[in-house]
Amino acid sequence: MKIGLVAPVNLMQEISSFVSREFPDEECIPFSYRSILDLPSLLSGQQNRADAFLFLGETARRFAAKSIVPAVPWVAIPRSSSALLRLLFRAAVAGRAMHIATDWPREDLFQLAFHEIGIPPEQYRLHFCPVHAYNEEILSMEADRMAELCRTGQADFCITIFYRIEKLLSDRQIPVYVLQPSFEDIRAGIERLILSDQLRRSHATPLACAALRLSIPEDQYPAEHGYELAEARLSAAHLIWQFARETEAACVERPPWGWLLFSTRSLMENATAHYHHLPLLARMRSTGPFTLSIGFGIGSSAEESKLHAERALDRAILRGGDQAYLMGPGLSLPVPPAQGDRLTQQVPMLSIQEQFLPLARLSGVSVRILTLLYRACRDTDRTCFTSAELADFAGVTPRTMNRILQKLIDRDLAREVGLQFTARTGRPSRLIELRFQPQNL
Repeated sequence: MKIGLVAPVNLMQEISSFVSREFPDEECIPFSYRSILDLPSLLSGQQNRADAFLFLGETARRFAAKSIVPAVPWVAIPRSSSALLRLLFRAAVAGRAMHIATDWPREDLFQLAFHEIGIPPEQYRLHFCPVHAYNEEILSMEADRMAELCRTGQADFCITIFYRIEKLLSDRQIPVYVLQPSFEDIRAGIERLILSDQLRRSHATPLACAALRLSIPEDQYPAEHGYELAEARLSAAHLIWQFARETEAACVERPPWGWLLFSTRSLMENATAHYHHLPLLARMRSTGPFTLSIGFGIGSSAEESKLHAERALDRAILRGGDQAYLMGPGLSLPVPPAQGDRLTQQVPMLSIQEQFLPLARLSGVSVRILTLLYRACRDTDRTCFTSAELADFAGVTPRTMNRILQKLIDRDLAREVGLQFTARTGRPSRLIELRFQPQNL
């Protein structure tokens, strides 16, 4: 198996040696970068060189995927709580107070890590400096912000997931640690990649994955009601494991409030009436004041189905939660609510189709695509998107979406309003404003 290893240039030699030593039967092809902004130009036109790509971190994979559509499996090695624990231990040994400025927006894993090492909330302080876009100016601004927190005594050290920020802070003598996957995480990721490749090559039954996430209003269970919250969570977990049993799925818990279920496509479809009946949503509300979001993913490998499920889960959460979304190759659509669910469709699908029919005849774009684009506007409360974003919403390739957009632009149903630069190199993405609405909706 040829594995394209995507990692920072200063770590490539060490990681390549590790992979070659641990997996001598696999060929490792290095793709090293100095900045995350280099990834689009680095990987463009290179996917035919490897059977799969392994990214050192989810942030790098997501950034690359904004510009390049994966043609082979892309696997990201996540930053685990164990990696964070080792980093916190290093900081503690160095005599650092647990007053931290960080751009890693995982407060839940920080809290879990501090709980595991026995540090109460009053003894640590977290300052989050999230990076919402990736360019040199923004990364430099966030480095300035983190440095200022340290200089003013609000933070004692920094934790970053960006090697560029680590260099900027180190150059200023600011204590900083890079949170990166451990070798154990890398080993597990490659093993998962090899297994997925073996399944794909053996023409295994298409797989399905369900990603589930629970959320709960903070005012429902105050801190002093910890026992009640624990009991409610156990009841919720019981329902999820029951659903796993119904689908004959392997269930993997993702603390504190997430689960992954792996099964075959046929078993998942049979248990959900082809994703048209999800009583689990209604059952969950009877357990407690939970909001359950479900993302169903379909793929030819475990990794591919997992990636689709996680993207579908994000879409379900974006739509307000308490619902499900389904994604797969060429597939992206919301799952109809379960019988008796409070989230009922306000407008039947047939009605929406009828209302989009005149626009479909005018533009030459199918009713299905028009409906999906309309829902993208409705669910995000936006009218301007990049063509790549719209391709994602519609479940088509960027090339196909560009052809669709040209038809809409020709009929004055959309217009190009500008360009969005996502990297120092490479072509910018077009910003498109959608200008259509269904009649009487």
